[in-house]
Amino acid sequence: MKPSSQSVHLSRNGGATRSSGPHKSHEIFLYVCRHYHTEVARALSELGFTEVQVAAYHFPCSQPYGSVQPATPPMIAPPAGSEVIFLGACSVRPQADTLPGQVIALDHCIIMLIGPERWKHATRSGSYLLTPGWLHTWREQIEAWGFQKEVAREFFQETTKELVLLDTGVDPDAATNLAELAAFVDCPSRVEPIGLDYLKLFLRDLVLTRRMEQIETQQRHVMKEANRKIAEYAMAFDLLIQLSSIQSEEATIHAIRDLFAMLFGCSNPTYAQVRGGQMMQFFPSPPTFMVRSIFEQLLGNPADDYRLTDEPAGFYLRIQYQQETLGLIAISSIAFPHYRDQYISLALAITNLCGLALANARTFTMLQEAEQALRYEREITDHLRQTMSDLTTELDQEQMLQKVMEQIEQLIPSQIALILLHEGVMLRVASAQNLINDTRLIGTYFAANQQPFAAVIQRQKAIILNHDQLAYLPTLEPALTHHIRTWMGIPLLQQEGVIGLLIVASNQPNAYNANHVMIAQVLAHEVVIALQNVHMFQEMHMLAGTDPLTKLYNRRRLTELAEAAFRHAHNTSGHFAAIFIDIDHFKDVNDTFGHAVGDKVLEHLATSLRQVRSSDIVARYGGEEFVIISIGHSPQHVRLFAERLRQEVAQQPVNLPEGQIAITISLGVASLTPQIESLTELLQYADQALYKAKTSGRNRVCVWGEQ
Repeated sequence: MKPSSQSVHLSRNGGATRSSGPHKSHEIFLYVCRHYHTEVARALSELGFTEVQVAAYHFPCSQPYGSVQPATPPMIAPPAGSEVIFLGACSVRPQADTLPGQVIALDHCIIMLIGPERWKHATRSGSYLLTPGWLHTWREQIEAWGFQKEVAREFFQETTKELVLLDTGVDPDAATNLAELAAFVDCPSRVEPIGLDYLKLFLRDLVLTRRMEQIETQQRHVMKEANRKIAEYAMAFDLLIQLSSIQSEEATIHAIRDLFAMLFGCSNPTYAQVRGGQMMQFFPSPPTFMVRSIFEQLLGNPADDYRLTDEPAGFYLRIQYQQETLGLIAISSIAFPHYRDQYISLALAITNLCGLALANARTFTMLQEAEQALRYEREITDHLRQTMSDLTTELDQEQMLQKVMEQIEQLIPSQIALILLHEGVMLRVASAQNLINDTRLIGTYFAANQQPFAAVIQRQKAIILNHDQLAYLPTLEPALTHHIRTWMGIPLLQQEGVIGLLIVASNQPNAYNANHVMIAQVLAHEVVIALQNVHMFQEMHMLAGTDPLTKLYNRRRLTELAEAAFRHAHNTSGHFAAIFIDIDHFKDVNDTFGHAVGDKVLEHLATSLRQVRSSDIVARYGGEEFVIISIGHSPQHVRLFAERLRQEVAQQPVNLPEGQIAITISLGVASLTPQIESLTELLQYADQALYKAKTSGRNRVCVWGEQ
């Protein structure tokens, strides 16, 4: 059962597929060797990875000479859409290209339980490592190899110094089975308790890696969606600019119908021409009774800009200009119904421009004014294109919101501009521009039920207020109303509802028109997408660099941060030291009180370690081991600090509902010397000092290089 390969590699079947849709109840379906199924299932349960389902494959183990018997199919079929992973060594490695999913092939399955270094050391020393699962069927395995008793004894006595049971604690009969096998092959044996700690670390890394890949896939999808929307807006604005050259109203109507048909993938939209509040002519004519009825309802309620159909493949829009309804259009049988909400947002952003084109066609005398407005719209389009691109790639929230403020300053006349984000029942000012007075607005709060904010949130649409209307809001902050003559609020909309507001205000009366509303709506929509990108990136960055239990840096993030500091200290002959920390007898805590209490002990120690100097780096290195990187402190100072930390931990028991648990720690310290060339070398010396502290009695500090 000893494999010949010396590498751990990942092979992917070219026919394997991975679901990119919504999360399933079992997103990952993990096949493991039947001999490890119980350990893996329990470890996943204790880790709380409910999205992972584990099943045993019944491929036979390799024979002792390395030949592989034909595989039998897995017993349980994975759920549709699951990511299928085969995990193992002797049975799956030769079949990696034929199995229906990913194959994570190990040098040996036992690596999952103890790691590669311990496995290599044991096998080189002549130990034959056994697990409870394999021992449970040892007679079946010997028989499958074709060994009689004498042959089995001869094989084991020639190749094996001792039989070692790696006791994971899942099979109470494992020791008995070991004794029976040892008697059968006449070999010495012993039991080495290992538990499931390393296996859980192995599985946590596997699952979190898959989560990271999924987050990266989702981010790429978001970026793709953002680019698609940029293209849609650009195409829409370009087509609308072309409308400006049409002087005939009927030709403009046909162009608008063609525009909507092209944007939304629908055929033959129904259009109603409106004059003086009455429907005059239909294109094509006549409309169905249902379409005409909804047109009448929409026309009779000026507050409604659109209506939805009962089925998700269509909607109705009002086309207006300067609060005058110029037309109504019915969109049906859109090509992608699941994009209907986005289509509506795009449509609402361009209907006023369609109205502008209609008004231009109706009144030839307004041609010059319309041409000037359309040139302005072209400039706005260029600004918005660049803004959309900048916002969707900016991953710092403060910088992203500042870019929005800069665009508002260029595109919308305003003396005050605010972005407010929901925090519970309050609205917090996340970004602000205030040209009226010196009042600092960022970080201040307003009640979400305060007017006029509440009206924007409730209606979920833009609201413009003049000075007379603002005078009826005495509870509004004076800094937001003094000298203000026009106020506009735009909701920041997500599927879940309003997550915030975009506010602009001017000291000029009637400062805002439909174009300003459209620009503000586009900016608000892109702010929402940019916030989603920022939050997704922050979550991905946190998952990549933080240990989920202790909230300290993980090993990978420690290496990233410490490497640069090490190089600087090495090149400048500065002070730099590593402190390895290990909880004494931590296994006894887990065995006595359970892993849940063990986790509390780890959290307690992590809390103590977080109190170190701000210049230091603290990380969980693995299991009950922690590392502190001390920067800028002499070796004597670092040693005193380590000793003080040891004393503080020993004097502060862990307070739990089960009672107080006293713990101690052993510490190994290594400081940078001119002979040390790498961070890895320094960490190895600190680890050696820790080993000395553990073997010389624990609850002490040992310094590398000291006798």
